[in-house]
Amino acid sequence: MMMILRSMNYEDVLRIVKGKNTVIWTCGTCAKICNGIGGQDAADRLAERLRKDGTNVSASVSVSAACLMSKVIRKETDIPKDTDLIISLTCDIGVECASKAFGKDVLAPLTTIGCGFVDTDGSLMVVSEKGHYDTLKNAAAERGMGTDPLV
Repeated sequence: MMMILRSMNYEDVLRIVKGKNTVIWTCGTCAKICNGIGGQDAADRLAERLRKDGTNVSASVSVSAACLMSKVIRKETDIPKDTDLIISLTCDIGVECASKAFGKDVLAPLTTIGCGFVDTDGSLMVVSEKGHYDTLKNAAAERGMGTDPLV
């Protein structure tokens, strides 16, 4: 599983998307599991907030696994032709797959920090070296990033 952190704040995203026809793209697997930083609910909340702040968000599109190109290309018809920018609430691979499949500019307000797992107590654990790991929350604090959704 990919471990994902929020590397931008909402205000930064808003500044970038102003005046652009935007689509929110997200993954229902790793990004959703990482404290709901992605997934359909996070995408819908972001779309609603951006719309309230005057941005044209034409769609909020989710795929079960943004790293599987066969699944990504099936969503091509959900991306309006006049889209200027896709905001990707996915891991870094999901960003690359969206860019390749849709041929649009993609904004990545999240970043992948490595592989990890969900421990038996539900904690998200980041594997830093073979046999060494830390909580996602500690990894985020060390990097000055967030573990929470944009909104």
